[in-house]
Amino acid sequence: MTKGGRLALLTALVLLSGCASFAKGVTEAILEQDKEDTRACHIDGPASQGLEAFLRAQEQERRAGAGSRRLKVLMVHGIGEHQPGYSGRLTENLMRALGLNVREEGFKEIDLREPEVSGDRVGQLRISRFTNKARTRDLIFYELTWSAITEDEKSIIAFDDSTEYTFRRAALNAMFKGFINSHIPDSLIFLGKPRIRILSSVRQAFCWMTQGDWDAYLDAADEPCNLAAGQRAQQLLEDDYVFVTHSLGSRVVIDTLQYFGNLAATGSTPGVVAVGQALPQANLRIYMFANQLPLLEMGQERAPVRGQIQSYCRPQGRHYRDRILSDLPIYAFSDPNDILSYPVPPKFAADYLDSRLCPNITNITLNLAPTVSLLGLGELANPAEAHGGYDHDERVIALVARGIGSADTAEVIKQRCTWLETTKSGW
Repeated sequence: MTKGGRLALLTALVLLSGCASFAKGVTEAILEQDKEDTRACHIDGPASQGLEAFLRAQEQERRAGAGSRRLKVLMVHGIGEHQPGYSGRLTENLMRALGLNVREEGFKEIDLREPEVSGDRVGQLRISRFTNKARTRDLIFYELTWSAITEDEKSIIAFDDSTEYTFRRAALNAMFKGFINSHIPDSLIFLGKPRIRILSSVRQAFCWMTQGDWDAYLDAADEPCNLAAGQRAQQLLEDDYVFVTHSLGSRVVIDTLQYFGNLAATGSTPGVVAVGQALPQANLRIYMFANQLPLLEMGQERAPVRGQIQSYCRPQGRHYRDRILSDLPIYAFSDPNDILSYPVPPKFAADYLDSRLCPNITNITLNLAPTVSLLGLGELANPAEAHGGYDHDERVIALVARGIGSADTAEVIKQRCTWLETTKSGW
């Protein structure tokens, strides 16, 4: 009997069986399987504090009557179509974990413009503010939406999602094909002409992050950010900056940091040069969901400085004064069942990432989507959930909020994740 025949027979037996004990046994087995969460979670990297530590330090400063430090978080999406508000579930879960239960009413929205050549629209930045009831903690959340840049290019294959073609596909195949049509083209498009506009979108978003506090933003704006205006270099030193990226967004943010780091040598005005000079003292980190750095390195021009992390990042290093950043913690999340994401091995970081960024890698390998047995046909994990399920996974939220290896570490991480702590010899 074929596998399909065995599956049909088993289904018929379950449906037709009048044996109460058999039905009860099947039901209990299913319930037991649902109750036990066996999804893997492994962390490979140094001890680290989460966003809670930044907010606690901010709170202590304010209660002492000193300092106006803010925590600023920029969300940069990756492949696929996105609309403003796409980060809503992430912000709700993250703010709950951080005890930020008060949100400033409304949003502030900026239509981003390409500043150097055309002035074209390159995305939208939506800004929201979260605090606690005592107003001793302050987090400004920036959500960047740039996917409209790739819409024209993706229209080339839009016909493939029409009923004329989809009705001929099996249900699961149609689902997978739709996912591929929506997501894969963006990585290909990024290698072409739209790359410049995508990079400009993130550069503009980062520039606007250095504007100041919540009250420094208009309710609505439609103009390029002027990097030379205001006290942006000083703002880089006064606030804490966090990037949360998804898939392609990881590569775009890395390229953006390289661009800003080079301003110290290439900037045309004192204000712009000052921003580049301030970066080595700035406090930045990146949480990369469904990381695609290794995939997107293919076909790219290599970073100008590689394989010299110790020389640029140790205070005793020969090129320490030429670093872009002093330390860039990168938390690379990946699900082994996600066909579109990759871990970041230490050798990859050394051989391909710009040494001047001083990357400090933590790999988090975890199963977002549970695997299900296809009754002899193998196991399957939903690829869409494996790629996009980060914003509601309690382990992911706990790691971002409270880190690993400190008193802040959440119980869910202690109980359900294994941690291999890494150190740097000779540092």
